[in-house]
Amino acid sequence: MTKKVYIETYGCAVNRSDSEIMMGLLKKAGYRIVKDWRDADVVIINTCIVKHATVNRMLYRIKFFTENFDPHRVIVAGCISRPFGRKVKKINPQASLLGTDAISRVVDAVNAVLSGRRVELIEGEDVKTEMPRERINKNIAIVQISSGCLGNCAFCATRFARGKLISYPPEDVVEDVREAVNSGCREIWLTSQDNGCYGLDIGTNLAELLEEITKKVKGRYMIRVGMMNPHFARHILNDLLHAYRSRKIYKFIHLPVQSGSNKVLRIMKRQHTVEDFVEVVEAFRKVFPRVSVWTDVIVGHPGEEEEDFMQTLELMKNVKPDFINVSRFSSHGITEASKMLQPPSQIKKERSRKMSKLMKQLSYMKNSEWYGWRGVVLVTDYDESKRNWIGHNYNYKQVIIKDENRSLELDGKFVKVKIVDFGHAHLDGKVLEVNSK
Repeated sequence: MTKKVYIETYGCAVNRSDSEIMMGLLKKAGYRIVKDWRDADVVIINTCIVKHATVNRMLYRIKFFTENFDPHRVIVAGCISRPFGRKVKKINPQASLLGTDAISRVVDAVNAVLSGRRVELIEGEDVKTEMPRERINKNIAIVQISSGCLGNCAFCATRFARGKLISYPPEDVVEDVREAVNSGCREIWLTSQDNGCYGLDIGTNLAELLEEITKKVKGRYMIRVGMMNPHFARHILNDLLHAYRSRKIYKFIHLPVQSGSNKVLRIMKRQHTVEDFVEVVEAFRKVFPRVSVWTDVIVGHPGEEEEDFMQTLELMKNVKPDFINVSRFSSHGITEASKMLQPPSQIKKERSRKMSKLMKQLSYMKNSEWYGWRGVVLVTDYDESKRNWIGHNYNYKQVIIKDENRSLELDGKFVKVKIVDFGHAHLDGKVLEVNSK
């Protein structure tokens, strides 16, 4: 009888990609992937530790499965397994652990727990290209280009889980993209802990990789370039701008600034300045005036005083990013920042509230500029609960197309729309033409 595995995934696109690989490997080994944990013989939790609150949520889910499932048949994978392994074992001493660099050994882990053995497969040297995978969305391919990073940020716990930079060979990444496009994927997410430092360990860079992909992979598709830190983007700026001229690349950049105060950036051990961030944004906007700019901001970081926070607010008002991912600092207990004097929680809450309010105002204002726009949208998903199609235009603005009865055949298609309404998080589109050029 075929054994069944349930995988629960949290966190970033890298984690989602890891889950797709695990599903692909398990399916190839004869296992069946199920959508309900109650139908499973083995449960795998692919965890995230980006925030302290996220760690607590992961520990809660581990506790839930320990109490409601066979604790011997729980595998804890992802970022929590290495830095917080002891906490996992305290909740469930019988749970097996699977590290982020040992995803390729998922079949070994499942075989072990089904035979009654507990395993810890933490260390590994996975290169996550050309691995079998079961895509969560058949229209979207998540392609990992590297593992780890070159940062030493005082607040980051992910680096303890993912380690130092290991860039994957460009030819392997290109082949992964080619396979995805040939199999029907129309949107490619190039992802890693920091796309900006790709290739610095193997004598290449992100711009060269993008040129390779767009020249060598034929077909109609769009590439979303994932997060890149400002200082690395700045070092390859001219080449990056040239690569972005390809019609196959979304005019979208995700540059995490984290603070508008250079003093706080030094405390954070960030490798960029506020001026570096502004330089990259302005350079992109000069060449691509409507480029979508996403950034990340941490409020209430140790050392952030009111003046520093006001500088961050002013920076956001001046730069006007399309989206700000606002995080309230929380102590992981294992990072350098955790050992610093912590700001009062009430101050962090108030700063988070103010920054989130500004984020919505800016996003609404930026989206209002698209009212009446006519152009092409790549449709990649259908939301069953809200009864609408989801797609993105050339600069990765999310476009919602209402379709109560799912009568339109838009899945994976390039559709010409007119923007008829907008909110702070999306644009509303009316279909004008399907399979538009």
